[in-house]
Parts: sequence; C-alpha cells; structure tokens
Amino acid sequence: MNQTANAMTMPPDAQQAYANETAAPVRRALFDSLSSRLLATCLLALALSLAVVLTGIGYVFAHYPAEVFASEDIEGVAHRLAKSVQFDVQGRPMSLTITPDIQKFRSAFAQDTGYQVDDEFGNALLSSMPMIVSVPHEGDWMNTPRCRFESGGRIFYVETVPIPGARKPYFLQVVTSEAFDTALIRIKRGTMPKAVGISFLVAALVFGATMLVTLRRLVKPIRAVSQAAAGITPQNLTTRLSLQSIPSEMRPLVASFNDALARLEEGYLAQQTFLAAAAHELQTPLTLIRGEVELQPASPATHQILHDVDRMSRQVRQLLHLMEVSVLQSYEFSQIDLEHVVRDVATHLARSAAARRVTIETSLRAPGKQIRADEGGLFILLKNLLENALAFAPRGSTVAIMADASSISVRDEGPGIDEAHLPFIFSRFWRAPDNRAEGCGLGLAICKEIVLAHGWQLVAERTTPGTLFTIRFSKA
Repeated sequence: MNQTANAMTMPPDAQQAYANETAAPVRRALFDSLSSRLLATCLLALALSLAVVLTGIGYVFAHYPAEVFASEDIEGVAHRLAKSVQFDVQGRPMSLTITPDIQKFRSAFAQDTGYQVDDEFGNALLSSMPMIVSVPHEGDWMNTPRCRFESGGRIFYVETVPIPGARKPYFLQVVTSEAFDTALIRIKRGTMPKAVGISFLVAALVFGATMLVTLRRLVKPIRAVSQAAAGITPQNLTTRLSLQSIPSEMRPLVASFNDALARLEEGYLAQQTFLAAAAHELQTPLTLIRGEVELQPASPATHQILHDVDRMSRQVRQLLHLMEVSVLQSYEFSQIDLEHVVRDVATHLARSAAARRVTIETSLRAPGKQIRADEGGLFILLKNLLENALAFAPRGSTVAIMADASSISVRDEGPGIDEAHLPFIFSRFWRAPDNRAEGCGLGLAICKEIVLAHGWQLVAERTTPGTLFTIRFSKA
C-alpha cells in the first residue's frame, strides 16, 4: 500500500477540495454531454432533410417531361440574348453578342439549338448559321412565350421573347430539340449529387460551428451552477444556487436542489447545536465532580477518578473543537506569522513533553513567513499533531517540528502507524486495535476538518522509525 494513501488532497479552494475528495470518478462516453447529443441530433436531422430533398428532386426529374425543367433555363438564355442585340442607325437589328459559355455550349449541340431575330411579320432578320429548322409563325406567336412543333420527324420547342429597346417590335426566338432538353436535364441530374454533397458538407461545417458556439453559451449558466453545487460542503450549507440566466426547463431542478440544501442545513445545524449543548452541559458537571473528588481524602480510587474525569473533560473539549472547526463560518482568516504559532505550540506543550522525557525540537527554515490562516485553527491543528506525536514517542526520544515556506512537518520516533491503518486514522472516533494511548479518536479528525477549511493538504506516512505528518500549504 502506498504510504501516502491517506493523503487528503486539497486544491486552493477548500470547498471545491471537499467535493473532489468525496466525488466518485465518472466515466465519460462520447455522447455523454447534452451539447454533443443536441449537435449530433441536429446534424442527423440536417442530413436526413437533404437526403429527402435529393430523393424528391430525383423522383421529379425521373417522372416529369424534360422540357418542363429545361424551359426555365432556355428562357433565361433567351432574355440574355435579347438584351445583347445591337441596332444600326435605322433601328434595325444588326448583330447580337454571344457570350463564350453560350457559344461553347451551342457548338457542342449545333444540330439541336439555334436562334433568330424576327420582325412582327415573322421575317427572320438575324439567325444562327445555319438555323437548325424553319420556325412556323402561326396564330398569336408573338405573345406565346413557348410552343412546341414538329419538323422532319423531330420535336422542337421555341422560346419567343421581345427585344427590349427596339424602335419597332422585334422578337428573339431560341429553338431547341426535345433531345437537347433531355440531355440538359441529364447533365443537371448527374451533377446534382455532387452539388448536394458539397452543399451538405459546407452546411454541416457552418451549422456545426454555429451550434457549438450557441450550445456553449446555452450551457454556460448550467456549468456555473454545477461548479457552485460542487463547492457546497457541510461547512457552507448556507450557500444557495443562483437562478439567474438558468433556462426555464432547469429552474425547477435548481429550486428543488436549493430546497434540499435548506433541509440539510436545518438538520446539520440541529446536530451541531445538540453537540455543542451536550458538550457544554457535560463540562459543568465534570468540573463539579472534579472539585468534589479533590475535597475527599487522597486514595488510589481518588486518583483513578480524577484521571477518568480529566479524560472525559478532554473528550468534551475535543467535541467542542470538532463542532467549531466543522463550521466554515467559525474561521477568521488573516495573515499570521508562521514562526510565532509554531513556537507558541512548542511552548504550550513543553511541560507535557518534559513529563514524558521527550524533547521538542523546532526547525524553522522560513523566518518571517506569513500565511493566510485562522490563527486559532492553526494552533489547534499543530497542537493535536504534536500531542499525537508525544503520545507515541518513547522516553528519551525527540519530536521534531519543521516549517518552511511551503509546509509544516511533525515527526516522532515511535513505533509508527501500520500502513494498513493509514486510510482510517483521520476518521472520527477511529482507534487502532492495538492503540493503548489515551484519547477517543477525535484529534486527527479535528486536524482533517481544519486543513479542509484552509484548502491545504495533510499527508501521513510511516517512516523508520516513527510517523511523519506533513501539512502542505496551497499555492494560491
């Protein structure tokens, strides 16, 4: 077993430390967080939506005539060509400008596409060379944007649009074969999956980035509440979680948690009040009993009774100390001189050490070191550790107190603590099976509460000989 298995790990913040100490490790899955689940669900919905749209477009292309879809593109080309017609000084159409993309496309389909400029009587003034077919001008052809006719056993479509800016009515007609419309739709349908795939990739990236930022902002208040809840310990049950910025769906949960804290605080205060009252009520009769016994004639029984009364009084004092150090509001933190407190503790227990024929040796390696602590709590912490060391130190040995800028250590030369017992020595009322020293198992439990309140770290380890207790200060 590791010698430091009983270390009470303490980060700078004491409340967070208590939560970290008592919290069990949690295994995190890929979709364990609410944010990842929402993001995955939204991306899946986006993919399904695009798949449905793509399937619908494919179905429409497969079951509707090609000319229905090609007519919009051809109409757009016709309007572009009509705007490019140029006139001579008499206002007659002289030429038109064909863009390179249209020219390239028409060269590939020279036998299936053509255009011509007509006057109001259907006379062709300009035409592609050669024109693929003779366009009929029957009925109200000038006001019929698109019509269908047959020539030489082939089906053609003609798109008629007026030429803007002309002095007289002139019209541009674009002719395409049915085979050309079908080929145009096939080209579109072939490029559509790629276009949809690229669109989906871009949409997923933009959507994912947007959702991540949005979700982080949404869960930020929840994380703040979680961190605040993790810092709530028996020492500060008066803390309540804030409902500010919490989503309405989460407010009942936070409110219920606050109500549970209120009930816990009420029960904890009742327990602490009972403990304090019982200790105070016991202290007075014990003092009276000791006075009555001391007035009696000396006898072996009198000595044993006084010893038992002193032991009970010490236990009562420890109960009071335990009650006080367990409440964070009992501490008054300030900058104190570490060397001064160490010397006070050593002086306070010098007589007890002399009675046991044990030497207290102090080693102060940080003169003038100031630490932020409760002076009374630090005094009790060092006194309990030193008393524990004196209780197990053999006669003629030395108990050493060593202090530097980052820690305080107390070491004795006794038999040492069994490594199997190290995980339990800071538990309340715990005593080793072979422990014959006086006490009720509260001294080290009090030490634990004090270091928790200060955000420090207390480590106990077996040495050769004896036991070493080390208090490490927080880095904050």
